[in-house]
Amino acid sequence: MVRFICSYRLLALVLAGGWLGAPATGRADEGIKTYTVPKEQSAPVQTAAAPQGMGQGMGMDSSTMTASDIPVSSAPVRWTTPAGWQELAPTSIRIGNFLVPGKGGGKAEVAVFSFPGSVGTELDNVNRWRNELQLPPVEEDKVTFEPVTIDSLPGRLYDISGASSRTAVASLARQGATWFFKMRGSKETVAEAKPAFVGFLQSVHFAAGNEAPPHAMFDGGMGAMPSPHGNLAAAPAESPAEEPTWTVPANWTEKKAGPMIFRSYTAASVKGRTASVNISFFPGDVGGVFANVNRWRGQLGLPPVGPDKLASVTQALDTAGGGATLVDFAGTDPRTGQAARLVAVMARHGDKTWFYKLSGEGPVVEDEKENFVKFVQTVRYP
Repeated sequence: MVRFICSYRLLALVLAGGWLGAPATGRADEGIKTYTVPKEQSAPVQTAAAPQGMGQGMGMDSSTMTASDIPVSSAPVRWTTPAGWQELAPTSIRIGNFLVPGKGGGKAEVAVFSFPGSVGTELDNVNRWRNELQLPPVEEDKVTFEPVTIDSLPGRLYDISGASSRTAVASLARQGATWFFKMRGSKETVAEAKPAFVGFLQSVHFAAGNEAPPHAMFDGGMGAMPSPHGNLAAAPAESPAEEPTWTVPANWTEKKAGPMIFRSYTAASVKGRTASVNISFFPGDVGGVFANVNRWRGQLGLPPVGPDKLASVTQALDTAGGGATLVDFAGTDPRTGQAARLVAVMARHGDKTWFYKLSGEGPVVEDEKENFVKFVQTVRYP
């Protein structure tokens, strides 16, 4: 079966009834499913549950999250699904999602991820995958890979075995984004499925900018940052052993964070209305300031700015943990059509980028902006 997907906005990625929406009626004789990707939304959506016992270390979670919390690259992509692979609903992070049954009850998962920027170094990613298998980190000169071609582009395939599990991950840099194709499961199943996995990689095709895949419809948009809680391919960074410290305003209440959020708060204004504060982090620069500024502008229906205008829409912010970049945008919530405002701070610390985001109705955000800025200025990194 050939499957077309746009990594535009994960709500082309999120699950059943979520961003990805329900399959439209397709021609059964072709065996092709058609999906319509809606415009970016901000309403909470529910991620699909993984099969029992699967999804660990692959970012599967049934918690709620918002559609504005994930960055993805924007390229239509298609592939041929190997025989015997069970296609699962995409999740808040997975563009492609498959269960691979093996002999004797063994199984593996295959997931496809795409993120803007470099998403960490090769050594960072390899050691992250090794950590998932409870293996010690290695030095750069010990990293090995097999060359693999994905849509005529050079990629790298890493194959790592633990005591009982094995991971094979192919990575590919393409047009400012990094793609990961990851298979993880029992050692026997991964070994058995590896030839099919390589065939799957060889079937991948990215549509050209003017090539509209006939079995998918696309609508633009990009979200914010994944959180560290999903220990996936090379997406979010792992939760730090030592967390930053900060001073939370008295009128903020911590709430359960979704799988893509590190910490989440509800800020109550004196008028009885609330705004949301979400904190997340990523390895690497995640596209840099310019890409994230335009991503946030897109969330409010604002046009992108060019590099020459970046200084006019950003503000340098000094914090206890170092310098940061602040933006303050007012626009329209595409879900409700109502006026909305977003204040966000992006701070690079070590090999990670931290994101702090205050969003909600304009008057509430206005009331909370001073508290929010003071909060970010109290952040101290370990």
